[in-house]
Amino acid sequence: MTRTIQKQKPIRDCSKTYKNYRSFKQYLINDFNKRCGYCDDLDDFNGGENNYQIDHFKPKKLFSELETEYSNLVYSCPFCNRAKWDKWKKNGFLDPCGEEYDNHLERLGNGKIKYKSLRGKYIYVNLNLHLVRHEILWMIEKIQKQKKELKAYLKSLTIEHKNYKKIINQFLLYDDEIEKYYNIFQKEI
Repeated sequence: MTRTIQKQKPIRDCSKTYKNYRSFKQYLINDFNKRCGYCDDLDDFNGGENNYQIDHFKPKKLFSELETEYSNLVYSCPFCNRAKWDKWKKNGFLDPCGEEYDNHLERLGNGKIKYKSLRGKYIYVNLNLHLVRHEILWMIEKIQKQKKELKAYLKSLTIEHKNYKKIINQFLLYDDEIEKYYNIFQKEI
């Protein structure tokens, strides 16, 4: 099974103007759903909004007139931002807010990111989308969602389900272990 990299397509909905592009950060956080525009890693996994950066899609070094244009800004994890930095070539990177982004990159059912075209390969290689960290973070997020759903289900059980509760309580013990390892992983990244 394949799907788009982004769980929800980012948008750019801010119509304000600022002299300093950093003033747009809160708008970018909202418009990009607290996720890196390129790899879709949730900012919670990388120290939150304090560690996430603002990438200039078209590098400000080469396109200084776009430095404060909101349409040129991307909420980015430090890994993608540093990998992209001032790299630029025509028909190279694609704006992650555009629908065309999904035509060149995909996420497999196991969380791995793959390219679907030569242009996708350029993005994949230059943003280091092959890093296992993207796959692991995707899996952690998936596990967290499943845990939340299971806990809601547990709370809805009635007395007739008493035998099932014993089994589920055992699962919750395992869940605590998973949480411990997740917290260790969280500190390491």
